[in-house]
Amino acid sequence: MDYEYSVIGSIYCNAEVLAAMAASSEFLHNGYTFLLRKFNGQLSVSLIGNASGNTSDNNIQNVCKNIPEADVTEVCKILSEKFACKVSIRKGYEVYGNANVFNGGSDYEIIEEKWFSVEFDNGCQNMTQTKDIL
Repeated sequence: MDYEYSVIGSIYCNAEVLAAMAASSEFLHNGYTFLLRKFNGQLSVSLIGNASGNTSDNNIQNVCKNIPEADVTEVCKILSEKFACKVSIRKGYEVYGNANVFNGGSDYEIIEEKWFSVEFDNGCQNMTQTKDIL
């Protein structure tokens, strides 16, 4: 089984803010680097590294696994205030493994996932949810 950790989200800003943004930019917070990138009429947010500067896939997986949920919440709030809009960010993992299929074979796919989700709208927090899928 393989684990894939990530911290990802969306910024639902208006068209004016989106037009004024560069194609991508970085946002730094508490030694963590987040990439803000235009995607499908909104901005996507993803954790891409920490202060060590090591951007190997293994290191990014460890950074995503170990970032405190309090920092994820704080980043979400700051970005929501900065862009004056709704921002949602989630931290979690997906477990890949063999899943049985009807023809007697197996497929390598997501067999479990767990997410911590947080959402702010103009700096005000909406209900936080944790999602487990087995």
